[in-house]
Amino acid sequence: MKKHYQAYLPDADIAIVPNGIDLEAYQKNAVPLQKSNLGITPEKKTIFFAGLISPDKGVTLLLQAFEQLLKERNDIELVVVGNYMSKSKGEKATYQREVLELAERLKPHCHMVGGVTPEEIYNYYWLADLVVIPFQFQEPFCMVVIEAMGAGKPVLISTRGGMTEFVKEGDTGFHLQESMTPETIARDINKALASPDLNDITLHGQRCVEEKFP
Repeated sequence: MKKHYQAYLPDADIAIVPNGIDLEAYQKNAVPLQKSNLGITPEKKTIFFAGLISPDKGVTLLLQAFEQLLKERNDIELVVVGNYMSKSKGEKATYQREVLELAERLKPHCHMVGGVTPEEIYNYYWLADLVVIPFQFQEPFCMVVIEAMGAGKPVLISTRGGMTEFVKEGDTGFHLQESMTPETIARDINKALASPDLNDITLHGQRCVEEKFP
């Protein structure tokens, strides 16, 4: 992240102060959702996304990747948390319609939850077996990644932006390969879910958040 800003301001003395997360408050107030709340059976692997439904978040890519996965396996579900009914106009409105059309095609395996409050989102992480963040832009910092890791969930992230500073491939999480396509994202999801080190990587990610983002 520092290198990103240093490229624009080479002579500036830049220090990065990351956002923190109150894990204790989250855990104390959590009312975890169960897969059964969405009609998902316990043995299903749940792919999870949370964020704005906009082109730079890569939601259609994820939906298309999930469509690829459904052709080869029957043990997965997709949960998308984000407001897809916002009063957007122009490009964003067109994009949201495209997302809804894709999601409709993927029913009953795709669950569009809609928008939730920051206080509620932690309850939804409990649904996830893998949190996928396919952002298409230079995201300097992503609270969803930190929150998911803090909740003890493995993350598969875009390498664009600052998230790779704390999500290390094969150590605290997994990286999406460039250039991202539905096919590469599907392969990366399969690879992460099948990793023999998945539990250890998830634990390392949780400890990383506890230590670096108090």
